[in-house]
Amino acid sequence: MLASQDYGVAVVTKPWSIGRRFAVATIVFLGIGFLVFATAGTNEEGRVSGAGSTLVNPILQRVSTSYQGYLAADRVDVVSQEGESGDWSAGSTALDYDPVGSIGGLVRLANPAVTFAATEVPVSAKDLEERGWVQFPLINGAAAPVTNLDLDGKALTLDADTLAAIFSGKITTWADPAIAALNPDVKLPDLPIAVRHRGDGSGTTWTFTGYLSRSADWTMGQAAQVKWPVGEAAEGSRGIIAAVDATPGAIGYAEVGQAGRAGLDVVQLVNGAGEVVEPKPQTIRAAVGAGFWTASGGISSTVASSGGDWPMTATVYVVMRRDQNTAQNDRALNFFGYFYAEAPRQADALGYVALPTEIVAEVEAHWATAFKPKS
Repeated sequence: MLASQDYGVAVVTKPWSIGRRFAVATIVFLGIGFLVFATAGTNEEGRVSGAGSTLVNPILQRVSTSYQGYLAADRVDVVSQEGESGDWSAGSTALDYDPVGSIGGLVRLANPAVTFAATEVPVSAKDLEERGWVQFPLINGAAAPVTNLDLDGKALTLDADTLAAIFSGKITTWADPAIAALNPDVKLPDLPIAVRHRGDGSGTTWTFTGYLSRSADWTMGQAAQVKWPVGEAAEGSRGIIAAVDATPGAIGYAEVGQAGRAGLDVVQLVNGAGEVVEPKPQTIRAAVGAGFWTASGGISSTVASSGGDWPMTATVYVVMRRDQNTAQNDRALNFFGYFYAEAPRQADALGYVALPTEIVAEVEAHWATAFKPKS
């Protein structure tokens, strides 16, 4: 479910070829790229510019706000505590982040004005080397199926087989016997199922289809973008949340914190140990507790065999150019250093799980050798 150096995704993949998209994106950038990035925010002095994952956007924005206040209040000497960068000043430390989806963030990284991409779709070790990119984990989050159903306050439970059948078009009504068997105490409505899914290249789709792939009935594999056999597409997390909210009988998937704050019902899932679980900090933490980080590939995790884990857990990665402007890298790494310190205080309330301190220490030590020496 999470990525190792062998599990990372090659930049050229199927059914969504990032390589082909990069070729197309290069042509687009030559024609209209500067107009696009003018509206997305520029890398002005003292600003960090990024794009990508919609899943991580809420906590990125929360920590960015905290970071600006922290520096503006002059409670930290950046030069002495972070060591290198002296170009920060109060009021000029905003994070410009465009939540265009994981694949969109990797495409945006081709533009020099974008310092980092955030993605739940890990880049393979081979492609990191070939493209001169550095990848490191930022935080753990979770996706979940969400519904628009009136179940008298009761939670719906699904497993990989029923969920795969719904998104394959084999189960079309909520009163289907397979769903009823998992929910004996729930009065299911006799409504058609309205499937809603992401249309853009999405790390949340990557995480969601990873769970679907546990079912032999799901033949499309784990992918960031899928040629869905049923349903209607929506763009981004906000788009799919709005689409589900507007459609009685709908089912979709989204980051758990955003879904909860939008008032959608989050589906319980059957995990690998056969347990019915909810996406909570402890179940997300159980899924990533065995993880370890490798500089060439990311995080590898074995789902806890004793159970208690949420099976749609994701790791968000930061991808940066190894040899980009030194000041850009310094600003970004200063911000991410603060992020690691602040995340444990913010994560649980927003539906995330911070990285273990030992992983943070390894990542920060890796920065010293991963990027070119400062000039």
